[in-house]
This record gives sequence, structure tokens and C-alpha cells, in this order.
Amino acid sequence: MRRRLAGIGELAVAALAAELALDPKPGLVTPTRRGSHADMEHATFVASIDALRPYFADCAQLGAAGAGFAPLQARGLAAERAMFAATGGINTHKGAVFSLGLLAAAAGRLAARPAERSAGAQALGEVVRRCWGDDFATPPAAPSNGRRALREHGVPGAREHAAAGFPVLFAVTLPALQAALARGGGEREAGVHALLSTMAVLPDTNLVHRGGPAGLAWAQRASEAFVAAGSVFAAGWEARLAALCDEFERRWLSPGGAADLLAAAWFAHALPDELFAVAPHAALVA
Repeated sequence: MRRRLAGIGELAVAALAAELALDPKPGLVTPTRRGSHADMEHATFVASIDALRPYFADCAQLGAAGAGFAPLQARGLAAERAMFAATGGINTHKGAVFSLGLLAAAAGRLAARPAERSAGAQALGEVVRRCWGDDFATPPAAPSNGRRALREHGVPGAREHAAAGFPVLFAVTLPALQAALARGGGEREAGVHALLSTMAVLPDTNLVHRGGPAGLAWAQRASEAFVAAGSVFAAGWEARLAALCDEFERRWLSPGGAADLLAAAWFAHALPDELFAVAPHAALVA
């Protein structure tokens, strides 16, 4: 079981690496672009991912042990400190520490408790909602962009999405990723399609922080137009994406919440099918 839980942690790390590798991405850091960021680059994210490597396996272990939210929160705060130490105080993955950490804990819980499994990756969201959702009702003491977006504009943040079981992840991001792969797209095409499909519908607090409600509305319309025009399945999509990236950078907008959901989708996609098998599987409890 310990090896299986460690493997869940490695899948989470690989998912973050897959999100970072996608190039180009509107407003986001890639191997060749800073996106809409002056204080971070590809190497900053690589250092951050390396610092977070032990964290996700620990989340899986805590989930398997039936931990409540308090131990998960304490481990997440420690992971944030490691991230900031590795990046010189730059916030690269705070959203992913929260969302992907919870999903890794949910995967660990399902690995250890076959009776709680249900068909499909959305079982992860159901575990998060059922086991820890009530804990998100109390806002954290520290201010954040997400709390300000909710208070000032009524835009829900990561805590609200988690409390609802990550509906956008399982209704939009993951299906878009898997649909693109099923149509023969490679990881790059699937990642772009999933990211832009998510940006079209997600009330991303990172966009609200950068551009207010008007910035969010523009980003959603632009992303929706890209998808409606055929996304990565239509001729000329790379030129259209490059132009969109330039415009995001000109407006200094960065859809960090959508990037977190893309990483979460790669994670959920990579988990073994038997984790969601309703019938107990002997290999999971060996």
C-alpha cells in the first residue's frame, strides 16, 4: 500500500510537470515564455515542483489514514513554506497545493477504502466534498486574492470549488482532455483544448485579481471563441492560439485557476482505473 500511495504522489508531480510543459499557454509560464509574469519563469516552476515532490505522497498517506482536514491543512502550509523557500518567496503553486493536495488525499482514501469507491474519476471530487467540504465554510485567517474576489465580486474561489467537489474539473476539464486524446490528439493538443475549454467557463479568481470582472469576462469570451472556432481540431489553431497568448500578455492576464485544473485533470486521467472500480480489487489492499 505504501508503494501505491507513493505512486499517487508521483502522478501528482507528473501532472504539474505536464501543465508546465504545455507551450504556449495564454498568460501562463511555459518553457519558452514568462506569460503575464515579471517575477517568475520556467526555472522558478521547476524548483517549486521539486520542492513539492514529497507533499503529494504525504497527502495520499493522510487520506488513506482517514485524516480530517486539519492535518491536511497543516501539511499544506508546510508545503507552501517549502515552495516559497525554493522560489525566493514567489507564489508558483499555492492553488495546486490546495486543490491537487486534496485530490491526492482523496485518491489515497479510495485506495485504502474499496467500499467508498464509485465509478469514474468524479469519485475523487465526491470524496473531497463529503469528507472535507464542511471545513471550507470557515474562511482562512490570512487574506488572499480568492477571498477578495468572493467578497468584492461574488466570484467563488478554490475553496468553494472544492466544497462542491470540483464541478468544473469533472464536467469540463477532464472530459475535454480525454475527448481530445480520444480524437487522436497528442498531449499538447489535448492540454490546449482542455485548458481553453476550462478558461471559457471557469470564474477564475486569478483573472479577477488581475483584470477585475471585465478582465474575467473578456478572457472567457476569447477562450469560448477559440473553442467554438474548432479549438485544436481546426486548421490554423496554432496561429490563433499564438495571437491569443499575445493578447493575454498585452492585457497582463493570467488564468492560474484554469492551469491548476489542467494539472488536476492530468492527475485524474493518469490514476489507474481500478481506483474507481466499485468492486474491491485485491491489488489495492495488498
